[in-house]
Amino acid sequence: MTPSPWQADAPDAFELFNRIEALAAGAVEPALLDPVRVAVAGALAHPEEAARTPVAPAAGAPDPRAAVCVRFAEQFVVDVSAIDDELRSALGGALGADTFVFTQALYVVDVFQRGRIALERLYGTAYGPARALETGDLWATLEEFMRVVALGSALDPVTTELVRLRGARAHQCRVCQSRLSLRALDAAGDASIFDADGGDACSDRERAALDLTDALITQPTAIDEPFSRRVHELLTDAEITEVVLDVVRNGANKIAVALGGDAAEVTDGIQFYDVDATGDVVAHVDREIVRAATA
Repeated sequence: MTPSPWQADAPDAFELFNRIEALAAGAVEPALLDPVRVAVAGALAHPEEAARTPVAPAAGAPDPRAAVCVRFAEQFVVDVSAIDDELRSALGGALGADTFVFTQALYVVDVFQRGRIALERLYGTAYGPARALETGDLWATLEEFMRVVALGSALDPVTTELVRLRGARAHQCRVCQSRLSLRALDAAGDASIFDADGGDACSDRERAALDLTDALITQPTAIDEPFSRRVHELLTDAEITEVVLDVVRNGANKIAVALGGDAAEVTDGIQFYDVDATGDVVAHVDREIVRAATA
């Protein structure tokens, strides 16, 4: 079977992508996850996904926790930064110790679906059905996915950082906004291009990457043929695929924001960061410490 264009560009990342979807499907009981999947598909105007996951009639009374999960999910999808303590408390009261794994699964249902939609519209090819559900450590697999994607090299460091900061600001992630890529800063020469996403300093190809980022973050079903054609004129297939993967990876900040765990590690100034040879992030206020740890 011929691999899809995106799988050919990043086979390891998409093997993990597909496994994560299967793990997320098995991580939360269907009585809670099925209505959430339908609600997220509705918010993303993605009827194919809603039809793929019909909510089976409950044998008894509906699970009262489902309504709480759906309310939390709807806000997570539309504007995660607006999740407040009341919503967090309601979810925590309903799910207890399962709150964290539910939020991980919700991130997959939301952001991985955005990636699927974007790829299908950008390449005019169906992504294909999700795997049958699996059991395993969802968080550990997400962390491996994040490392693999972080090691992608199709995009230049400046564009990669512009894409990351766009998502950080859209989701109002405090720790993400308090960091700056040392590799990108070295490549750019100064930090001005990273202020308010670059302004007039951005090139046409950087703007195309940012426009694609915006579409993924807001409404990927709005990607139409003219949009796709313009992106393909300015970016290679490998670069387009990497933008999508970066946005999906970076979107994990929605988990921290949703649960109120996104506080910055500095109270003044910024941290510099880079990724080491394994894909792990190293961050510190001293750029030379980062440079030495990631050389």
